[in-house]
Amino acid sequence: MAVMVFGTGLGIMFAVLSCSAYTAAAVAQRRLAVRVTEPLTGGRQLKALLRHPLWWVSLLFNGGRAGFQVAAVSHAPLSVVQPLGVLVLVFGIPWSARLGGRRVTREEWRGAAFTVVALAALLSVTVTGGQGGVLDDTGSAVVGLGTTVLLLATAWLAGRVRSTAWRSYLLAGAAGVAFGVSSATVKTAVAVIGEVGAAGLLHSSALATPVIAVLGLFLAQAAYQGMDLGAPLGITTFTNPLAATVVGVGFMGETYGGGWVGGVVAAAGAVLGAYGIRLLTVPQSSAPEREPEPAS
Repeated sequence: MAVMVFGTGLGIMFAVLSCSAYTAAAVAQRRLAVRVTEPLTGGRQLKALLRHPLWWVSLLFNGGRAGFQVAAVSHAPLSVVQPLGVLVLVFGIPWSARLGGRRVTREEWRGAAFTVVALAALLSVTVTGGQGGVLDDTGSAVVGLGTTVLLLATAWLAGRVRSTAWRSYLLAGAAGVAFGVSSATVKTAVAVIGEVGAAGLLHSSALATPVIAVLGLFLAQAAYQGMDLGAPLGITTFTNPLAATVVGVGFMGETYGGGWVGGVVAAAGAVLGAYGIRLLTVPQSSAPEREPEPAS
């Protein structure tokens, strides 16, 4: 019992470090979105993105996030680790506002608070025992392939949406799904490699993880274009643990303990979360940011 508590404590510590790294990455990506403003649907915009130092800074922080996340899910179940992702909102919104030369508005604080409370309510009805399981071979293939198709389809759809806001919402939601699912696949990959060694690198979870993670990075970057940090980050933070919980409950042996009471709590949490994210979409008055750099 003491060993389990210690392991969960380590998982929580690594999860907080992962949130800190992800916050830094998100702020860097938002600053980059100010400079490469065209939708990332053409080769010129993608080349401009890859040439910019901020992209590589964000990759460095995202690499740290991924490393800490691997350590976190190796010591604790997904339904313990993933809810801590709400700390990204607490860290990220004031940080981004300060870099933008403005104060965090009352609406942003309220939106962040409502989103955090809503996510806590949603996840409070999900319980697990012990460490939780891992994906089996069939589950790994289904989750990996299904998620990849879903992400590509969402990116295709978002590219055809005229509204900047709705394009951002779709891309941010897809990025959250990518990050949540990759937590499950990386946990499985670590377990398989630990059992069979280097041969585990050919397991479907190990192969799917980098594909899903890279798609998530590009989707998140695209979601920040034309939007302040709060709304896309709030949506990503909201969908991340939900996706991980769905995979955990559906494929990894974690259990849902909601019942009809949990259904009511989940519905109320969803409404509150939607309202919180809506507050984060309120246009913010800020000091003028630097002019965007040419995309060519």
